[in-house]
Amino acid sequence: MIHLISSLLAMGITVFYFIIGVKIHRLWPSPLTIPIFISTIALIVTLWIVDIPYEQYADFTSFITYLLGPATVALAFPLYQHRKLLVQHIQPILLGIITGSGMSILLSYFFSMWLGIPSQWNRSLLIKTITTPVAVDIGKVIGANIDVIPTVVIVTGMFGAMIIPTIIKWLGVKHPIAKGLPFGVISHGVGTAQAIKEGEKEGAVSGAAMALTATIMSFVIPILFLFV
Repeated sequence: MIHLISSLLAMGITVFYFIIGVKIHRLWPSPLTIPIFISTIALIVTLWIVDIPYEQYADFTSFITYLLGPATVALAFPLYQHRKLLVQHIQPILLGIITGSGMSILLSYFFSMWLGIPSQWNRSLLIKTITTPVAVDIGKVIGANIDVIPTVVIVTGMFGAMIIPTIIKWLGVKHPIAKGLPFGVISHGVGTAQAIKEGEKEGAVSGAAMALTATIMSFVIPILFLFV
């Protein structure tokens, strides 16, 4: 009974902070005020003040984590709506996924080696651009630190969602394929939620990129580690 009450309270606070983040972002739209960033900071401060370990909070909010899977599957709807657009541009989409994912893996690996990051953490960083449910399964195969993966993935998605819109604006990118692709490749679900705000086509491309990135990397990364 105590665990149930604690879980309801933890999930309630999480949802409350996110709602506050949405309201703040509507009042002051900025990459620095996206709801997930504000709610994350608020939760960190709250957990620190009340001295609740992250593991305990994760246990209390496990139902929300479980919903990541269904939420990811639900992105199939905009993919279906814009399937013709995606099929027409499948070559640049695949090229963008392979190039973006490949560069992310290489940079993570070499920077981790340069900084002397432990092997298990290094392997967790390699899969930071893959959506959490898939990243956790890949992490088990390659011997990554499973406890670190959700945090690394969420932080990557959050900062990607904050930075990518600014970069796109600076570069003057207008095409929906080019605008939506980096969100899905780098920032997975969090980025896709942001891409949908850019437009339906951008959201569909981001969702496709996220799904294809997870699918391709789930084969490529374990194979790579057979030779490491």
